[in-house]
Amino acid sequence: MKTKYLFAWAIVMAICSVLSAQTTFDAAKLYDEELNGTARYVGMGGAMSALGSDVSVISHNPAGIGTYRSSDLNTSISFFGSSVNIDPLATKFSPGLIKNKTYYSHNNKSDMIPSFDNLSIVFSGYDQGDSYMNFGFSYRKLNNISRSLDYYDSYPDEDGYEVWREYVDNQRNTINSYDFNLSCNFSDLLYTGVTFGILSTKTESEGHFYDFYGENMHPDYPDGFDYTVVDKWNYAEGKGFNMALGLIVRPVSALRLGLSFKTPTWFKQKLEYEDFLYADRGEDKKDENGNVNSYYDSQDYKFSSPWSINLSAGLTFGKTAIGAEFERHYTQRSSLSIGNTKMESQGAIALKDYSTYKIGLEQNIGNLAFRLGYNYIEPKFKDNSGPYLNDSKFNRSRKDFQVDRLTDSKSYTCGIGYCSEPDYDGGQFYFDVAYVHSIRNSDVNVNEYNDDVDMKYNFKTDKVMFTIGWNF
Repeated sequence: MKTKYLFAWAIVMAICSVLSAQTTFDAAKLYDEELNGTARYVGMGGAMSALGSDVSVISHNPAGIGTYRSSDLNTSISFFGSSVNIDPLATKFSPGLIKNKTYYSHNNKSDMIPSFDNLSIVFSGYDQGDSYMNFGFSYRKLNNISRSLDYYDSYPDEDGYEVWREYVDNQRNTINSYDFNLSCNFSDLLYTGVTFGILSTKTESEGHFYDFYGENMHPDYPDGFDYTVVDKWNYAEGKGFNMALGLIVRPVSALRLGLSFKTPTWFKQKLEYEDFLYADRGEDKKDENGNVNSYYDSQDYKFSSPWSINLSAGLTFGKTAIGAEFERHYTQRSSLSIGNTKMESQGAIALKDYSTYKIGLEQNIGNLAFRLGYNYIEPKFKDNSGPYLNDSKFNRSRKDFQVDRLTDSKSYTCGIGYCSEPDYDGGQFYFDVAYVHSIRNSDVNVNEYNDDVDMKYNFKTDKVMFTIGWNF
């Protein structure tokens, strides 16, 4: 068989079964934060850091917890479904063409998945005078991604026969944040706060690659022939911590201006990697007992995320509230290390500073509140960046057959809420619902030695969130 593509892929697969390790692209799965929290916060696109009085601002501007004038307890659940599509759309029945290769995707859709997203409490010291201290705690799911990518293409071998290639990757990322807050209110003119965050993380991906001649595609293999077949599995879990400082000033009663600073999140994780090589360049890799040739390895590593500055404004007039927010993320000190050795070619070298923009509106009518919002996050990777694999003994033998470079993401939101009249003790029950449609764009490179094929994927999520709470 004379196929340079297959031979190149066989080399990649054979080396891939030796070692895998951590790169910036793996770490960046934990840099993103989904629009999540209470339904009120989500319904306003997250633009509440200056308005405050919602526990979901706890890690964006800790001073927002200082605006509470009563204690609060709430919890949230959601149901979400996702779809993954090639852009431009290409299916098995309507394939695309790029670099003389026919390609398509199955454009997968998930079932609706339930999720427990938030549990928070705020204790307010308002009854102690004009200046007082609040304490807040929040559990929040920062990231909850479940998606499947698939990619198929075909191209002619050196003899002109059609070769098919399939790549599939199923990914699951979860980040949970536990935030502890102390905040102060100084006569409703100045609010300050500090938040300490502890994060727990899990990322898992499993997938496979194989190239093959289909049925009746090659005269020597009328029944088809699998040339290279590899399954791979990556799993990482660990902890992280960060801190945020913030203040809000209220120059006039209708206007609030916020400023906050958030440190990097310092992560420590353990990565486990395993692959199974079924066939290599047409040779069956099972042993005499029928067992598949496999390899397993693991590695502990540390890395840090970008640090950020948040500028926010909140305007209230009558029964209307408008929030706007700008958050800048600085990647210069993002880094990865194994033990005490910094991996000089990982971290900031592949990243660029990026911004998040948020805007939201709330209109109250009687006991009801109606909300709209928009949230946009710029790309964080430099153009044409890719994983560098020659900076450590652990990375040196790694050859990935897939690179997932997240680009921009946007969310469109709306919501409605109900708040009861105060009871004889001043307590109020409230119930909020929010809907968010999110689009995360991604460039996926399926690599060959001298010829990369770039696919643009849209990862879309539709979520309905419910929050129930009590002010007391």
